[in-house]
Amino acid sequence: AGVATQSTVLAQRLRELNFWKDEVQSQLQAVDKEIETLLKYKGNLENSLESTEHPQSVTTSCLTYRQGREAIDMVQDDVENNLLKEVEVIEGVRAVLMRTLEQTVEQIRRLRSAKYFLQKDVADKNAAISIDNSCHSLNNKDTDINLYEGVTQDLVSAVMPADWSNYSDSNIKKAECEKQASVTLRSVISGVVEQTRNDLLTQCRNVDLALKKRVEECSNAKERLTGHLEKVEKEIESMEGNISQLKSAIEEKLAPLKVAHTRLAQRSQRPNIELTRDPAQYQLVNEVKLIEASISALESQLEASEASLKGLIRNQIDLKEDIRIKTKSLHIDKVLCQDLRATIDYSHN
Repeated sequence: AGVATQSTVLAQRLRELNFWKDEVQSQLQAVDKEIETLLKYKGNLENSLESTEHPQSVTTSCLTYRQGREAIDMVQDDVENNLLKEVEVIEGVRAVLMRTLEQTVEQIRRLRSAKYFLQKDVADKNAAISIDNSCHSLNNKDTDINLYEGVTQDLVSAVMPADWSNYSDSNIKKAECEKQASVTLRSVISGVVEQTRNDLLTQCRNVDLALKKRVEECSNAKERLTGHLEKVEKEIESMEGNISQLKSAIEEKLAPLKVAHTRLAQRSQRPNIELTRDPAQYQLVNEVKLIEASISALESQLEASEASLKGLIRNQIDLKEDIRIKTKSLHIDKVLCQDLRATIDYSHN
């Protein structure tokens, strides 16, 4: 009867042990699964953080390249403002992702701590079940039964049944609490990853649109300057031809003038009464005056034309310099910045 009663009590104890072992084991599996899931979310955070490194480098490079603009083009335009804003956005996003990553690492640590206590509890219960199963199977005919001294004394380290069940219950509740915290954190991570990606994409598009507009404006300005330069160069060519013609016209009038001067000089040598103001004399004097007046007018035109030519040449030099500046700005914004920014890709975040 004593052995039967003992077996009944041991059977009840085994049922309790198996119940709590199953409860703890179930929670252990759930925690294990949650750790595995949270590790994937941690990977997403790390990928998102890593994906900001290249855009950050690109934005910094674009700002550096644009410091090479010159003169009137060296302004803090809409592109510059948006690039500076992109630096702020990327730095802000990285800060948020790093904080969230730190929280995730801490939550994984807490889950693993809860897992450790659950594993230890399961291991202890498996050991207890093994022992009690062995005890439950003993009977009066077994050969390995014996008498042991002091086995009836109270166990100093033994706990009360209520404390025993509370221990497993506490481990389960603690693990459940950490699991729920992890679920909440995963929701936060999803929101953070999505929001930061949207913020990065929005600012990236703002920069690209501003850059596209600036390239178009600069290209149009260069085209206008080039057209103006062509017009000025044609005017220079025309003015040079006009100056050449004026010089030729002046040169052509010098010979008749010299002839008239020579005639007057020779006729001034006529002797005595022959030195008269005859019609030939008047004609020669009038001719000299007419030719000199014509040359004077031509020289005035030549001086004005040469002054205009100098102005046109100065204008040509200024236009060429403006075109050089615009060409350099276009190379910076279109070739260096736009081509480099085409390598930014947030689609894999």
